[in-house]
Amino acid sequence: MSDVSEIIYEEDGDTYTDFANLTDEEYFEQIVRLLMPSKLEYFFGFIFIIQMIVGVVGNCMVVYVVAKNKNMWTSMNLFLTNLALSDMLVLIFCLPPTVINDLTKTFWFSSALCKSISLFQNTSVYVSVLTLMFIAIERWKAISSPLSLPLWKTSRVIFIIWTLAFILSSPEPYTLRLEPFDLSRQKENFTWGTKCTESWSPEFQKIYQLSQTVICFLIPLIIITALCLHMVIILRRKGLQLGERQIASRKRATNMLMLVVLVFFVCYLPVHLHNIATAFNINYMDDDEDRIAIRKFIPRFLVYSSCSLNPILYNFMSERFRREMTHVCCLAVTTKDGKKTMNRIRYSSLTGPTYC
Repeated sequence: MSDVSEIIYEEDGDTYTDFANLTDEEYFEQIVRLLMPSKLEYFFGFIFIIQMIVGVVGNCMVVYVVAKNKNMWTSMNLFLTNLALSDMLVLIFCLPPTVINDLTKTFWFSSALCKSISLFQNTSVYVSVLTLMFIAIERWKAISSPLSLPLWKTSRVIFIIWTLAFILSSPEPYTLRLEPFDLSRQKENFTWGTKCTESWSPEFQKIYQLSQTVICFLIPLIIITALCLHMVIILRRKGLQLGERQIASRKRATNMLMLVVLVFFVCYLPVHLHNIATAFNINYMDDDEDRIAIRKFIPRFLVYSSCSLNPILYNFMSERFRREMTHVCCLAVTTKDGKKTMNRIRYSSLTGPTYC
C-alpha cells in the first residue's frame, strides 16, 4: 500500500527537506493537502464499500445454497464453495483495512494486526487462485474421465490448498513492522501517523514480488488455460459419442470455467503489474494527485470485482445455482400468508424449478 512518503515524492519530486523553507502556515497546508482524502479517493472508497456488500452477500448465498442442499454436495460444488469462502475473506480482510489506510494515509491498528492482517489477506488471495486451478483440474477430469473425485478426497485437497496458501503467505508478515511516519522540518520532528512496512532490502523486495507474480498468477494461468483448451478438444472429439444433453451440460461447465478464468486474468493482471512497478520503484513524478489515486485504486478495484463477480457468474452460467439462489431469495420475501408461501417453495424445490 502506498504511504504518504510515496505521495510526497511522486507529487513534489523531492524529499522532505522541501518542508524546511516553508512557513508554519504553508507547512500545515501541505500536511493537510497530503493527508486529507481527495474527492476521488472518497468516491473509490464508496465504490469499495458497495463491492464488499455485494460480494459478501453473493458469496454467502453460494455457501448457504450448497450447505443446505445435500444433493449439491459434489466435488465441483465443494470447490466452488471454497472459492466463495476465500473470496468473501478477501473482501472482509483486504478491503476495509486498505480503504482506511488509503483514505487516512496511516495504519490505525496494532503491530500484531499489521502482521496478521497481511497474513489473512495473502492467504485468502492464494486460496482463491489455487481453488480456481483445482476447479479447472476437476472439470478436466470430469470431462476426460467418467469418474468423479470422491468427496473425502475433495475435502483433503481443500485442506491442502489452505495449508499451502498459509505457507506461501508467511514470509511477508514475518518481515512487517509498524513504523511512525515522521516529517522533519528544520530541527523539529513531527509524527503524523504510522505505516505497516516490510523490513527487507529493496533487492529482496523485487525478487519476492516477481516470485509472487509467477506463483500466484502466471503458473495457475498457464495450467488453467492449458486444461481449458484440452477440454474443448475432448468435447469436440467426443461429440459423436455422447448424447446431446451430456454435451450441452459439459459445454456449460466448460464455458463457466473459461469465463471465470477470463475474469481472473483481467482482474489480477493489473495488481501484479502495480506491485512489480512499486517494487522496482517505478515512479511517475509528473502525475497529479488524481492520477496517483487512479493508478493505486484501479488494480484493487479489479481484484475486489473478481471476488464479487464469481457468484454472479455461477448464477448466470449454472441453471442449478440459479434455481437454488432463486429459492433463497423467495424465502427472504415476507408475505401476509407466509406459511402458505413457505410450503409452496418447499414443495417446488422437490418437484422442479418455480417462479416467485
